[in-house]
Amino acid sequence: MLTLGDMALPNQPRPDAAEPPAPLELSVPHAAQARVALVSRLCEIVSWPESRLPAYERQLAADILVGLLRTSNVELRRRCAQGLARVTDAPKALLRYLARDEILVALPLLEAGAGFDDSDLVATVRAGVAAHWLAIARRRHLTESVTDALIQTGDTPCIEAVLKNQGTRLSTQGVDLVVARSRQAASLPPLVVSRPEIRPTQALVLFWWANFEARLQILRRFAVDRNVLIQELGDVFKLAAAEGWADADTRKTLQVIERRQRNRAAAAQSPYGSLEGALAAAERGVDRTLIHEIAHLAGIKPTTASQIFADPGGEAIGVFCKAVGLKRPLMIAFWRALRRPNGDPDVTNNPLGRAVYVFDTLATAKAQTVLRYWNWSFTADAANIERVSFDDNTLDLTLARRNAALLFNRNV
Repeated sequence: MLTLGDMALPNQPRPDAAEPPAPLELSVPHAAQARVALVSRLCEIVSWPESRLPAYERQLAADILVGLLRTSNVELRRRCAQGLARVTDAPKALLRYLARDEILVALPLLEAGAGFDDSDLVATVRAGVAAHWLAIARRRHLTESVTDALIQTGDTPCIEAVLKNQGTRLSTQGVDLVVARSRQAASLPPLVVSRPEIRPTQALVLFWWANFEARLQILRRFAVDRNVLIQELGDVFKLAAAEGWADADTRKTLQVIERRQRNRAAAAQSPYGSLEGALAAAERGVDRTLIHEIAHLAGIKPTTASQIFADPGGEAIGVFCKAVGLKRPLMIAFWRALRRPNGDPDVTNNPLGRAVYVFDTLATAKAQTVLRYWNWSFTADAANIERVSFDDNTLDLTLARRNAALLFNRNV
């Protein structure tokens, strides 16, 4: 017979029943301490100096480490990259892997990694994104092959960083690409004009879309006289004249160098009698025929004159007027005849004032050099050059044709 003490109440455990085991809590993360220690130790090992670790062991450790880093957290990868930044003989596979990681990891390597050679940096540029390009552009020393790769990205902030970095070297092709890119990026002309690698031919093309300050820098640096060339080639002028200027290339080349700017033969045949006469007629209105006449009297091609007279900034008109020997009042009168905006000619806060400033500060011989370069460069194959784009093929053109491509193609 059961008593009440022998009976258990419903839903209540028996007092002598064993407690059930606590469930296994699988949701609690466990730190992989061995993995962290392994990765950290391998990062230290591959960063040891060459005297402490044979090359083949370093390479083995690096190969193992690459596999582990693929699934490691950002902090471990960042610490490994920091350790490798000072290693000159860092394993290439590991170096390139970390250099292409997210920028938080790659930054110390890209900016100051001692183990990179040019091929590593170029490969990283081609595989990277804008943040990686910018970090590489800030390195203390960059050769032409690396700067070419950075410039070819077309990224304006990256190109700006390259141009500002005084430890970089630019190739001629690199400067050409920057000049072309600068048509769409107003921040680039002042930077590239300051570079020691830019040549007069490149700077005087860049002039056409540079701002006032950059244009002044171009003229001060690259507008030169021709005294030495005139003196040394004096006998060649006599030979060419004796031959009746029969060779066209010789004639065009000597026209760039000779002292006289105006075309005396054109003045003798002109209904206006002189350049000043044609400019006086311009005050009654300028048309295509008169522009051509002014160009011939000034000793330049109509294409060159049209480009100068349509220059948005107006400084090119100041160069033209100084080169052909006009007086200041006639220069201002011609400006107004071209229906250019009025302004105070004595301050540089307006187009007329900037054009007059160039006119006042530029020597005649130097203005002639600039004008003749433009005339020689921009009239080469001008009739056909408008269909040429500035791409890799354009780099193979002759200098004059390449510059004409830059000038006349508005989609560069």
